[in-house]
Amino acid sequence: MIQIPIVRQILLDPDRGLLPYLSEQLQRLSFSHFKAQFGFHVDEYCTQVTSNDDSPEIQTKLLFTLKLSIVVDNQTSSEDATLHALEFQELLDTQIIRWSQDNEKLLKPISEIKGALSQLLEIPFHGGYVPGFEITRQFSLIYTAGTAQLSQSGDQTLEAQSSLHIPGERTPISGQYEVINSNGKGTGLEVTSTAGNPFPPTSESDQSYRLVDPTKHKKSKK
Repeated sequence: MIQIPIVRQILLDPDRGLLPYLSEQLQRLSFSHFKAQFGFHVDEYCTQVTSNDDSPEIQTKLLFTLKLSIVVDNQTSSEDATLHALEFQELLDTQIIRWSQDNEKLLKPISEIKGALSQLLEIPFHGGYVPGFEITRQFSLIYTAGTAQLSQSGDQTLEAQSSLHIPGERTPISGQYEVINSNGKGTGLEVTSTAGNPFPPTSESDQSYRLVDPTKHKKSKK
């Protein structure tokens, strides 16, 4: 089975991912009078190593920004429209916090959400332009990066040799990796990848990598 990167699970898992969760919430009754659409980007990416009980662990911190737009009625005054946008923003923040508290992939729940609310303006909507607001919500997501470990123990090597890794995933162990096709068969093509670095893109979609020859570190002679 191909290992799915933790960040993809956090954001896109159908049951627990942030984006499917928000899409579902926006369809609920509490949001029914808002017309919203959203996208996202990452402003900062930080990787750090922590050590608990002599077991190094790689952690990632993303500064994540949701970009939303909401539509208001043409007949609504600018003051009421602004209150409408603030109400939406508060409801959204509450849902994001609740999601983070229930997501076991995160090392800690979201503790702060920042962002901005535009002035009332014309925003693109369904091929045209209508009155509305652009809203950004910014927060940090902190999680353990995949299954990568800094230790190159025998148990880790066995796990890596039985696991498949997708392009872009961080390499758990330095060595030679064979390209595996979508049917789980080896292609005979190999690449060298160093621990901590992302796996390179494959020539075809649905291909992955499997460790075939871990790098052996020679001990220096005294």
